[in-house]
Amino acid sequence: MLDRIWHIRTDGSGLRLLHKRTMPMEIAGHEFWSPDGKTVWFDLQRPKGETFFLAGVEVETGKTTRYPIERDQWSVHFNISRDGKLFAGDGGAPNMVARARNGKWLYLFTPQTNGTLKAEKLVNLAKHNYGLEPNVNFTPDGKWIVFRGNFGGSAQVYAVEVAKVGKK
Repeated sequence: MLDRIWHIRTDGSGLRLLHKRTMPMEIAGHEFWSPDGKTVWFDLQRPKGETFFLAGVEVETGKTTRYPIERDQWSVHFNISRDGKLFAGDGGAPNMVARARNGKWLYLFTPQTNGTLKAEKLVNLAKHNYGLEPNVNFTPDGKWIVFRGNFGGSAQVYAVEVAKVGKK
């Protein structure tokens, strides 16, 4: 098994494995940093294509967080808001690792006190071709999520306002 998530200082010191795989076919990847630089977040599947988590490891303490993700809410990429209070995911197509039946959505995830994530569908990506990954990003003020889409054929940049989500 290949262990992929390591921490190393630029001078070559401090080499440390942040996540060790513990079962056959476990996937840990698509890493991203928390804005404060204290946590490395990643897609964790145990095993591949079966059970999904948005997982994080605090670099200094080694403390691990695992938020369960439903199959249809699994995303090719996740990201986090600058204040660390929200996550976003760019969904996935039925032919991808999660084999989601209704996963072509851009999601907003809010951590709950019980260790789960509340998921809200933000944008329907049914007409998006996942040959181009949306790669969600929060704007610095946290008011928008910016992503790529090819709904009309060519690649464009889109944004969805976070504050209006869930309000009707």
